[in-house]
Amino acid sequence: MGKINILQPNVFNMLAAGEVVENPSSVVKELVENSIDAGATQIDIAVEQGGIRKIQVSDNGIGILKEDMRTAFIPHATSKINAIDDLDSLSTLGFRGEALASIASVSEVTLISAAKSQQTASKIVLSGGNVIFEGEDSRSKGTIITVENLFFNTPARLKFLKKPASEMRQILDTVRTLVLANANLSITLSDENGVVLSHSSGELIDAICAVYGANTVDKLLKIEPSESIKVSGYVSKVDFTKPNRTYQTIIVNGRAVEDASVQTAVEKAYGDYLMKRAYPMFVLDIIMPFDEVDVNVHPRKSEVRFYDKHKVFCAVYHAVQDAVNASMGKSVLGFDMTKKYGKVAEPQPVQKEIKKAPVQVQTRIDTSALHVGKTAPKDFGFATATPSGFRESPLYIPERPAVYEPIKSEETPQADISDNNIDDVKPAKPLSEPAMIFDGKIIGQVFATYLLVERDDKLYIIDQHAAHERILYDRIADKCKAEYAQPLLIPYKLSLTGAEEEYIEKIMPTLLSLGFEIEHSGYVYLVKAVPSPVVNLNFNKFFGDLFANSLSENELTLAQLLKDSLCQQACKAAIKGGDVLTREQIEQVIRFYVDENGDLPAKCPHGRPAVIALDKRDFEKMFKRIV
Repeated sequence: MGKINILQPNVFNMLAAGEVVENPSSVVKELVENSIDAGATQIDIAVEQGGIRKIQVSDNGIGILKEDMRTAFIPHATSKINAIDDLDSLSTLGFRGEALASIASVSEVTLISAAKSQQTASKIVLSGGNVIFEGEDSRSKGTIITVENLFFNTPARLKFLKKPASEMRQILDTVRTLVLANANLSITLSDENGVVLSHSSGELIDAICAVYGANTVDKLLKIEPSESIKVSGYVSKVDFTKPNRTYQTIIVNGRAVEDASVQTAVEKAYGDYLMKRAYPMFVLDIIMPFDEVDVNVHPRKSEVRFYDKHKVFCAVYHAVQDAVNASMGKSVLGFDMTKKYGKVAEPQPVQKEIKKAPVQVQTRIDTSALHVGKTAPKDFGFATATPSGFRESPLYIPERPAVYEPIKSEETPQADISDNNIDDVKPAKPLSEPAMIFDGKIIGQVFATYLLVERDDKLYIIDQHAAHERILYDRIADKCKAEYAQPLLIPYKLSLTGAEEEYIEKIMPTLLSLGFEIEHSGYVYLVKAVPSPVVNLNFNKFFGDLFANSLSENELTLAQLLKDSLCQQACKAAIKGGDVLTREQIEQVIRFYVDENGDLPAKCPHGRPAVIALDKRDFEKMFKRIV
């Protein structure tokens, strides 16, 4: 007896269902695409318990003939093609004849359809792929198909489904893509709580508005249709990007697909306008000859192959580049010297003989400018914290009490870096609590950017901006707590994709502990309060960066959530390189830069070095005192 078996239809259907029917959202996709192929202009989708309990798709298409009702559920039965050559001119979304058979094999299906050429509607009921009822029913036009108890006969598949809320979010993502790819149709999605998404037939921009909202529409650029391969649609402006490719939709001949070459073409078209790890949002509609694209790549029909990939790449690249360049306007890089200064002088010929001048070696160093710049020191007054945030000040040292103060007398009212002789400066007078005193010797400031401090056998070179930025960052970060939450006058409305909504629910306790107040309202989230230090938070950027972290398995920390916003605030308020400081101001920076262990933090919040230490041995090596 041979070892090769011919699988029975019910076994084959369940195997095929593993490729076609992954979850409720894939069922919705297949059923809606069948409605589109049937010429429907109105499609209504209703689900219960995230589609696990029930999925119902109703349309006003041409319907199914009574004699075709049973045949429709036979594997590889399709009305879309007759021969392999038909794939070269395929204009329908479905063509493999696997969807209905696969869905019916793992669920309970009821199909009612009224064909235009027949007076009565027909009904068929299947359970696990077996027909249990056939007869007549009442329906005036179109088809209604109901899928219940998905994976009821395959417990192993059922246990891999997510919670109903998560499955519902995936269905919503799928329907959003279908709406973008079929803007001329009216599509509605509902669940137990009512309408989730509704789009009336219109243009692509209307579909984008229904899916992403009117605020997003204002940030998009229109792509004018190109020749040959017709590329149209919308791309985001250069200052409106996302941290991942979630908001990118590619439509080829009416089919939403995924293609890396098209994504790359779009991103390259932005050129230098695109920041690192920032991705544009786009909805591209590509129309091209059917025989130049192969859609029979995967059972889900989500991938395509182009006959001439380079041709498609160029068409997309130039279409997007034209839209981006037009939005930026014409700009001149460089200077036109002839307009303001007249004709540029011709370069003089190089002298063949160069007269050598005596070389002098400077041995005397002028120390008069060692501690003072060319201009007088700026007035870096101390700022105070306010309920709405922190007042911007070049040298704001927030809320940390001074542990010592310079001695003041009539002879030496205050130590100042304009004093050339540092030895004349009297030492600081300790207060009752001598903690946090930095016992190094302040040498001064060089290049109006770096502070020099000698301690023991080491010379510390401190970047004044990086050090002050670290001080401010640490103080501001301490305010990111629930008790410092700042209510918003107008709550920020957050519309999320399925994956994003699932992720924000996961990290909600962390957000609440930081001072965020977020309320779930229907299918949107309302941000009602934020931590007081980030009351002017850029919500688009913050939540974009937040969801970019969703692919990481690392535990969320404050630095991951708010670092960019806090760093920007601290950086803006910190003293800058080139600011000339008085000795008292240098003392203030050093005093607060030392941590509770008496150490100097090595880096600023951005990760840039803030201090470099050289010991006596390093100097002796440089001057060849030791080898």
